[in-house]
Amino acid sequence: MRLRIGKQHILQLILAFFPLVLWSQELSERTKALDPNDQLAQFDLLDGFVIELVASEEDGIVNPIDLTFDDAGRLWTQTARMYPMDPVSDIKWQDLLALMDDEEKQKQHPAFKKLKDRFEGKVPGEDQILILDGIYPGEEKKVEVWQDNLTIPMSILPYKNGAFVAQGSELFYLIDTDDDGKADQRVPLLTGFGFTDTHTMAHTLIKGPNHWVHFSHGALNKGNVRSLTSDASARFDFSKIGRFTEDGKKIEVINAGLNNIWGLQLRNNGLWYGIEANDLGYSVVPMQPGMAYPGIGNDRLRPYQPFVPKLHSFRVGGTGLSGLAFSDDTEGSFPAEYDDVAFLANPITSTINMVRIVRHEDGSIEAEHLQDLLRSSDDWFRPVNMEFGPDGCLYIADWYNKIVSHNEVATTHPDRDKSHGRIWRIRHVSQEPRAIPDFYKMATEELPTHLRSPSLWARRAAWSQIAERPSGQTRSLIPRLVEMVKDETEDEYTRIHALWSLESLGHYDRSMVETLLGESSQHLQREAIRTLIAFSPELDELVRLTKPFLTSWNPEIRAQVLRTLGEVGSANQDVIRMLISACQPELPGNEMGGSYERRQERYLARRALEQYSDQLYDYLISGESAGLPTTNKLWAMLALPDRQKEAVFPKIWSSSPPEELDASTFIGVLNMTDDPVVYQKVEQLVNQSGNPERYIRYALDHQSRIQSGAVGKLFKRPVLTMLQSDKEERIMLALESINKLDVEGGNALLLDLFKQTGNRTITDGVLKALANKAAENKEVFASVAGDKEISFETRSAALNILSKADKEAGGRVFRRWWPSMSSSEKQEMITIYSSSKTGSLLLLDAIDAGTVKAHMLTMPIVERMNHLSGDPRSEALLSKMNQKADQKVETKQGSQKVEKFVLMTEKTKGVASNGKVLFTTCLLCHQVGDQGQDIAPALDGSAYRDTRALLTAILEPDEAVESGYYVYRVTKKDDSVVEGYMYEKNAQGTTIAFMGGTKTFIPKADIAEEGFLTGRSFMPSGLIEHYSAQQVADLVAYIKTLK
Repeated sequence: MRLRIGKQHILQLILAFFPLVLWSQELSERTKALDPNDQLAQFDLLDGFVIELVASEEDGIVNPIDLTFDDAGRLWTQTARMYPMDPVSDIKWQDLLALMDDEEKQKQHPAFKKLKDRFEGKVPGEDQILILDGIYPGEEKKVEVWQDNLTIPMSILPYKNGAFVAQGSELFYLIDTDDDGKADQRVPLLTGFGFTDTHTMAHTLIKGPNHWVHFSHGALNKGNVRSLTSDASARFDFSKIGRFTEDGKKIEVINAGLNNIWGLQLRNNGLWYGIEANDLGYSVVPMQPGMAYPGIGNDRLRPYQPFVPKLHSFRVGGTGLSGLAFSDDTEGSFPAEYDDVAFLANPITSTINMVRIVRHEDGSIEAEHLQDLLRSSDDWFRPVNMEFGPDGCLYIADWYNKIVSHNEVATTHPDRDKSHGRIWRIRHVSQEPRAIPDFYKMATEELPTHLRSPSLWARRAAWSQIAERPSGQTRSLIPRLVEMVKDETEDEYTRIHALWSLESLGHYDRSMVETLLGESSQHLQREAIRTLIAFSPELDELVRLTKPFLTSWNPEIRAQVLRTLGEVGSANQDVIRMLISACQPELPGNEMGGSYERRQERYLARRALEQYSDQLYDYLISGESAGLPTTNKLWAMLALPDRQKEAVFPKIWSSSPPEELDASTFIGVLNMTDDPVVYQKVEQLVNQSGNPERYIRYALDHQSRIQSGAVGKLFKRPVLTMLQSDKEERIMLALESINKLDVEGGNALLLDLFKQTGNRTITDGVLKALANKAAENKEVFASVAGDKEISFETRSAALNILSKADKEAGGRVFRRWWPSMSSSEKQEMITIYSSSKTGSLLLLDAIDAGTVKAHMLTMPIVERMNHLSGDPRSEALLSKMNQKADQKVETKQGSQKVEKFVLMTEKTKGVASNGKVLFTTCLLCHQVGDQGQDIAPALDGSAYRDTRALLTAILEPDEAVESGYYVYRVTKKDDSVVEGYMYEKNAQGTTIAFMGGTKTFIPKADIAEEGFLTGRSFMPSGLIEHYSAQQVADLVAYIKTLK
């Protein structure tokens, strides 16, 4: 019950990587905004809830982004009239990346300099910070401009007599020094944030305990952020969560991953939660410091850091979740049935979604997609942020715009509205009005009482005032605060906020901490352990207090012990022993509630040990570590610098040789095998284990983390043995190892296997393995390429290898075979040949000879050939194609083509069931629910996407592709290229993903150059131009069912 208020192969590529132009809602044709009262009538809420207008453009609200309440209950927001404002849009992506990584180059680039001058305040902007007062029942509303001349201030956080502001490259503190309601002083704190992409700049400022301010950083920006009040700095590349101290002297990266976290909240129990804009099975997630998630770049804080697994299979829909809120008041807000419910602002679907998220005491997570709290039939309703207010109501920032997606249309498109914005308030009918005290004016002695308030806002305001007022005024509160923390009759939220207050005052009471550690509440125990970072007791006392909890049944408590031991900054032998004790072997899998937590604790322990390397070395080299398991000590040893690792390894191994090693520990030790002593021990372990395949699989699965050059030699014996097996699985494992791990010495066995096997899979694997010695095996490849009885796939692969080894021999086979190829085979052969310099030259020769027709080559293929060959002939071909492309733009052929297909869908009724069959292959790259691959944006919520934008994406995919999904090209030193999705890049090399989820790792030593191809989507253009109207309509009809 709701209360009414108001052909097949080609299709494998059709939706292979939708550009962002697809991420738009099916828009109405109207161009005029609704009056707020008319908009109100379009809302559909769950029974029992009411929505009210708080403010609109009539009050100066224009494109609001942030919502935050100060300690007087006033609502702060800002305008974003200047959004979006990327510095450049007509530059090659690799050149842009170079600018992103080089601040000095940015200073010289006119567009970057112009925008940075605005962010630094040297040139005034057009945006404002607004304060809304008198917004509660019975009050007179007043909206004041607190600061103007700003440039897209993405996030604001009131603090003392001012506010922290995140604005592009800068983070600063604005102060109202004369208390006239206007900011008049600007104190720069941090600089160097990336601003290449406006919609992923630093944002979401949240006050945390111990004088930290947390914030989010988006996926498509990079920067070396440095303090302007100290020498501290931190690198923020791709999506991260960071924090800085209120004085700006410290800056840290504390979480990695996801893509864009536009919602971050500190709950009443002290746990952090965030959201993923693109959902992807991570709609709302735990975000405790040290956690990491997959995302663009798959960047980690350490190479060995585990990713949190997907938490659910459902999707809430849309690709722009932009706000997160929890009803964490203990009474007077939403009913109890909404406890642990995450409210998600979804501007793409014009809804407020609900997901119940519960992390059980064993670490497992239960997530349930609930009915939407609010839906709107007005597609201009764009909720981009939310916050529960002092009155227990849910406040919503409504961008109110026909256009919301950053890259949906040109930044200058007339449909981008720069004059509207609304703020709404949702309340439950059971809620009673509250008195909203002004904590700025409240007497200091009254503050502790409000730590008991059922209102989370009031608790936080009291805590903030205790922390922010001069210590001379607040130290008298210490006895009362200690008493509150100890009082078992107080609820745990009161006690937690009282503890945070004492933490901010720097008052350590041992008996108080012991009391909390003796409680049954996991949150009280965890927070008590966390505060020991600030309290910094003597190390002996720290060990005594925390050691019992290293084996707690609760994984968050165990994790906090490790974070605390790492952050206190000093260690004795007992601390080192505790950390090594936490370096237990991995458990199988990576699931919440067991195996993930084990991996995470190993990560936290090793990272902590990295800063105590001298103490760790002394402990391991001594006899003190004798009672600890060898596997623990080996993982801990990996935290040491190379020379110390090599010195301590023999002692650890010889004292008690391990019977087996888990994957991560094995890879860590394997990377030490350039040392003869380590090599001998690891080779012995592999060959005497009785299961060498296990360790070979470890190496293959973690190829991107292997650094040692001795790996191929180490695995030679078991690989050559498997090559002679009668089991296909073992043979294929051996062939993969030869190909990827550089195992040598098997050429004769490979040739015998090639002659004897009739298994096509094995034959293909042998050819790949023989390719490592292509020049020695030219006769084999020539024989296969010329055999008409063998499949095209195998013959073409063999011809490609032969051509790279011997251009003349390859050319002869190519010219004999070409006339008998089908048209599709010819296109495939052109694609294969264009990926190497030799192949490109052979194609150019064939064009000159009239064998291959130039019209068969697409622009991407010619561009690739020109990149590799540098031949004047390919340059001339590319120039001619560019001229045609320019003519196409001038004559608007692209838009005319799209309109033609739009008309097809309007005149022909699509059959969704037929479209579903066509759509199946899209799952080779995308996901819908728990089906498909994760190397392209999820397609859940596609029902809300614009048909015209959808068809543009298919027919002209390069028009508005998001930079993170550009084709990534690796040019190898052997004059070949690999193109696909840049899945991961680290110090060892680059991993490229392809359709179907397959991935290939290219070692850094094999790479000549690499980078994104500007404006090039993964999906080739014009793939459905030959489709009937019915086929097009069927495909679109099915996509429109994906809600």
